[in-house]
Amino acid sequence: MVEDSRKVWTTVGSAGTLNQADLAKVQLFNSIVQLGVDLGSTQGAAEVARGVIFPTTQVIVRYNVTPVEGLFYPTQNFKYLLQIRYRGHVTAKLMQVSIETGVETQLILFDSNAFPSKPGFQVQQAAAPHDSVFLDFVNNGYYVEATLITSAIVLGSPSAISVIQVVASPDFSG
Repeated sequence: MVEDSRKVWTTVGSAGTLNQADLAKVQLFNSIVQLGVDLGSTQGAAEVARGVIFPTTQVIVRYNVTPVEGLFYPTQNFKYLLQIRYRGHVTAKLMQVSIETGVETQLILFDSNAFPSKPGFQVQQAAAPHDSVFLDFVNNGYYVEATLITSAIVLGSPSAISVIQVVASPDFSG
């Protein structure tokens, strides 16, 4: 048997849904969705690019969140976390949509700019700003909206998402 705390909602980057206009902008590599193509990060290319301002481009990828046991934490004080394995500049929002009214509410905001930049992929998380209440899948739908942002011409590693998780975690902040 698997502990409930290990039954978290998980998806891979390449499993998301893209807007029609964004389909040609991304590359899918196994679990990864990547914005743009790496033109290399050689010293010469970096020297040529220094001082040149390239426009940015972005794509939005949406992931449907479904109910799994690990999302229903057995205590009163807990927070939902949005954990992402990513590279480059990525933002993501856990969104709630009311079935009755269609009103959309942002529950968590993740922005990779809030963390130190490192080469390659890294794993970071953002928490709900206050104690969470259980996700109500009877009255709401939920999705993660991720945005990959990068320079129109990439010298180095393009922005990418490999894995996304929504996790319920105990909140000991009081």
